[in-house]
Amino acid sequence: MEPFHSVGMLTHPCYSFYQRMTQCAKSEELSSRMCFAEIEDWYECKSRKKARAFKNFIGSEISKMEIYSLPTYDYATDTFKDGALPSNANGYFAKRTEDQTYYS
Repeated sequence: MEPFHSVGMLTHPCYSFYQRMTQCAKSEELSSRMCFAEIEDWYECKSRKKARAFKNFIGSEISKMEIYSLPTYDYATDTFKDGALPSNANGYFAKRTEDQTYYS
């Protein structure tokens, strides 16, 4: 793997993981066993599989809890402000009071 990526000659974000993986593979006799962490770090950097799975998990948990709005931080007043509600929020607030669940 070359250290530079594209025309801008920027270092590839996964190049340091690749270097660690190859150095470990060169120094170990059983590299597939001894360098498992380095190989896994490089693969995660290239594929972002765990990051995507975590993002999907968070999205599914938010939808399960029916969170309609997340607060935003206001730097001027050093407080959190309520976020904008989505277009389908009226269906939730039209429920009976007992059926509404508010998460803060």
